[in-house]
Amino acid sequence: MGHQYTVVFELEPEPLDMAFLEERMAEAAVSAAGVGEEQEFAVIVRDDGRIVAGASGAMWGGGCQVHVVWVDETVRHRGFGRDLMAEVERHARDQGCRLVMGLTYDVLIGDFYERLGYRTVGLIEDYPAGTSTRWYCKEICDGQTSPT
Repeated sequence: MGHQYTVVFELEPEPLDMAFLEERMAEAAVSAAGVGEEQEFAVIVRDDGRIVAGASGAMWGGGCQVHVVWVDETVRHRGFGRDLMAEVERHARDQGCRLVMGLTYDVLIGDFYERLGYRTVGLIEDYPAGTSTRWYCKEICDGQTSPT
């Protein structure tokens, strides 16, 4: 007799379940690409211990994927976003990454990435409704480095 599997759609999944799935996907991608392990990172700006801005992502396969860039509304327009991305790029370059890429929504960032030298490499218009989703990329090395 075989196993009885169930498929369940969960609107509020457990954070540990989400982390498990993300870890398995990262492991599968690294294994399939035949490159070194994924290295997660975070760049944090604190004010008296309170996080007021930050960026996070992962480096693997010679690239750096930015997952989050966030600046609290109370400290926006002070250059923290630019500083966060400069720090991400510096560390990515130091780790041998040749590019930095990420996905974001036009409604959140305006021309932020373009001002930093990123180019749009993918676009879904009118998603979320009334704005667009973009994938950005910036070459940061000449490709003569070893993969992460």
